[in-house]
Amino acid sequence: QHWVPVTKTWRLNERHYGALQGYNKDTAYAELGIDQELVMEMRRSYHTRPPMMRDDHQFWHGNDRRYKGLSNEQLDRSRGESLKDTAERIMPFFNSVIIPSLRSGNKCIVVSHANTIRTLIKQIDNISDEDIKQMSIPTGIPLLYRLDKDLRPVDPKFELEFQYMVEPKGFTWATSHGMGFHGVYLGDLERLQDIQRKRDATNRDWQSIILKNIANAISKESAGEGKESDGVIETRQLWWQIHTKMQTREFGNMALLSRMKEHLEKLMFQRKQRHLTMPGFESILKKVHLDMEGKVVEPFVSLLCDEDRENRQKRFYDSLVDDLEGECLIK
Repeated sequence: QHWVPVTKTWRLNERHYGALQGYNKDTAYAELGIDQELVMEMRRSYHTRPPMMRDDHQFWHGNDRRYKGLSNEQLDRSRGESLKDTAERIMPFFNSVIIPSLRSGNKCIVVSHANTIRTLIKQIDNISDEDIKQMSIPTGIPLLYRLDKDLRPVDPKFELEFQYMVEPKGFTWATSHGMGFHGVYLGDLERLQDIQRKRDATNRDWQSIILKNIANAISKESAGEGKESDGVIETRQLWWQIHTKMQTREFGNMALLSRMKEHLEKLMFQRKQRHLTMPGFESILKKVHLDMEGKVVEPFVSLLCDEDRENRQKRFYDSLVDDLEGECLIK
């Protein structure tokens, strides 16, 4: 369909990882001498930037003729981007090109990269800075959004079928719907489940790094400045540091931290174990990590499933009743 207009723009480029560009994401921390937890934070968080790319970097794009139209300020801002920086690059194009096209009645296909799509989803669904960390975008699987007249996303589980009378199709992502995600994937279920398992494994690896850093910090602190650690940590202190970490929303819903905390409680109150060696801690961490395998994977839900449809229909009607009761109380 050569008559369909195609708009190309550098604003839909993948997020720029700065000095990390070109490195393996699993080994960059060792090669560049950066804390592993910080590298994971750079990859997943909304605000954390990677180290800036310099002019002598082998992948510096400042001399690329494709970007000769960019101003010096735009080039400097593209030396390394957080997800927030990526949003600031993408949203002017979204607001000036995509939204007017949608308002004109067109259907738009956005072909881009994972973090670019993740940024757009955050803006469309108004997902929080904390929740966006846990979202990953499958590669090469169409993601469908339907918007209402105010360009707000239509909930595929309730509004689409029962309010707008549109036949549903595809799969909703169970673990992300609670964060405000309203997209529908049009891929095959087996591949989607495989992608989710990999996503959950990445999240558990990040949580494992956080736990190791907490334990190492306690071990060094107990040894004292300038002294070598004896590799023994106090169980109660480890529990308290994990508990404190989980008080923030950013870390409060991390399953691996929660499981480690529960395991330490059993050690303290059932076995009366006051201390742990570092090898003992790592053994527990490995066990807890393995116990989590497959247990945080919630299934994708097909919008054509009859049983799920009945539940969704009941919830939709219940919400209408609640809205009517609320209006009556207000009046």
